[in-house]
Amino acid sequence: MSVPVRQNLYRKYRPQRFSELSGQEHISRTIQSAVASDRISHAYMFSGPRGTGKTSAARLLAKILNCLNLEKGNDGLPDCCRVCDNCRRIEDMNFMDIIEIDAASNNGVEDIRQMREKVKYRPAEGRYKIYIIDEVHMLSGSAFNAFLKTLEEPPPNVIFVLATTDPQKVPATIISRCQCFDFHSVSRRTIQTRLEEIVRLESAEGTFPAFESEALSMIAECAQGGFRDGLSLLDQIASSTSEQPVKLDDVLKLTRRLSYTTLKEVTAAIFAHDLGSIVKLLNELYSLGYEPLTIGRDLLEYLRRCMILKIDADANQLLDLPAEQASEICKQVAVLEVRYIIGAVSRVERALLNIRSSFQARVLLESELIRLGLGDEIFASEAMEKRIEQLEQRVAALRKIAARPAGISMPPARDVSPAVPATVPSRPVLTSLPSRNSAPPPPLPENVVSMTGRQSSDPVLDFRNAVGRRSNVCQALLINAKIKKPEGGVLVLFLEQAFAAGKLKEAKNIAMLTEAAKEVFGNVDAVKILVPGNSSENVPPPPRESHREQIARLDEQARQKVLQKPSIADAVDTFGGEIIDIEE
Repeated sequence: MSVPVRQNLYRKYRPQRFSELSGQEHISRTIQSAVASDRISHAYMFSGPRGTGKTSAARLLAKILNCLNLEKGNDGLPDCCRVCDNCRRIEDMNFMDIIEIDAASNNGVEDIRQMREKVKYRPAEGRYKIYIIDEVHMLSGSAFNAFLKTLEEPPPNVIFVLATTDPQKVPATIISRCQCFDFHSVSRRTIQTRLEEIVRLESAEGTFPAFESEALSMIAECAQGGFRDGLSLLDQIASSTSEQPVKLDDVLKLTRRLSYTTLKEVTAAIFAHDLGSIVKLLNELYSLGYEPLTIGRDLLEYLRRCMILKIDADANQLLDLPAEQASEICKQVAVLEVRYIIGAVSRVERALLNIRSSFQARVLLESELIRLGLGDEIFASEAMEKRIEQLEQRVAALRKIAARPAGISMPPARDVSPAVPATVPSRPVLTSLPSRNSAPPPPLPENVVSMTGRQSSDPVLDFRNAVGRRSNVCQALLINAKIKKPEGGVLVLFLEQAFAAGKLKEAKNIAMLTEAAKEVFGNVDAVKILVPGNSSENVPPPPRESHREQIARLDEQARQKVLQKPSIADAVDTFGGEIIDIEE
């Protein structure tokens, strides 16, 4: 004698009509209206969280399309009759024209090819052949490509229904060929109403325990918006308890959740800065077997409710709490500041992230809750520490600016070993620079002083800074200039590049240089700019340079050549930037 197999509640009470698809009325009305107007699409995509009715809606769509005797509901829209042969066979899961494919385990190209071979055959029993592909996002990229053409142009009387909990992983080419429906998380109140109805039906059929309203409310909250999770939990609790009726404490023990009363006591101790009570309550929870992650998770949700009700006392419609609980929370947070509650939420959330990888999760949670119990003191010290850190960063930046020489900074001199011949500079320079084996530059007068900073005197450095205060571009053009001390009210500058000399000879730049020379030397009436080799000055050859000086000179020549480009010179003049480094 065969023993009948008991069905789980979520399978036994799966919706059999669109009118029974609770929480997704917007989808039910759309599909029923499309059936009534005979505007059925060849492909649908149902996406949403787990347990919200995607597969059930796909089966209902297959049933309503193959029903032989559609009925009109109270809203005037067609629905399944549940009495015709097709409806009964679909409910018994032996209808040949409904093919369900689990993409999680059939996600290869060969699986899609087999489906494509079977698609071309006409329906065997009903008007439409329905392919329901669950978890379609698990298909491989090659499988999606193989499925694309069939999905776009399926044979007549073939409809595809794709269900997924992660639509972001489905290619856009697939989504664009489907009518997409988003399934929402179901509210706690809707799930609780459905649970109460199922408890009444089960109690009428046989030995099924009664449940208190608070117990069903906690089950609905643990379901997190999914009917299947709620029904599975209801089935588990009903099978594992013998008490009548099932109370809230029974549900809390099996789900390892904290009660509203416990959470209220913990938060009250935190808000009252009662550190001793915080430690005592945590020890009691640990002794009952609660883990730090569980305590932190439920405490975070309670603090979120406190935050929302503090901001808006009439926001209980968002939280969907019992009226008395919402009223008590509003009284609890009446004397607190929103800033403090938001800080508490952020701290607990950050602690939960760290608990998962902590070696001492219990110590971490205790320390965070004690810090919250310190109240505004801890937030004030954190704000002070953050402000001090910002000030230190600003001071460091100012010191760096103050230590930087005026104008374009030079790279540090490189140490070159005397035993190793200097052939190529250690950093790349422009290939058009003259080599060290080329002819030496034209000679300069003996009383000429370099403006590069290696041999400059204080007046020359002051002159260079005075020019830099007036124009960054002119200061850059003077970086390799040689200066002759003023004689007869004339300051002579020697430049090696014709472009730099031509730029500085412009009337506005000559006036600016003269003004800077007067500021530094005092007895200057004019500034004369010469290019060695083109002038008639009789200058002796300069002293022989060392390897280090030659490398530094080549680097600065590379910088000057870059600055001589009109576009870069204009950019530096406009934005006041600096050439830090040059690379090939």
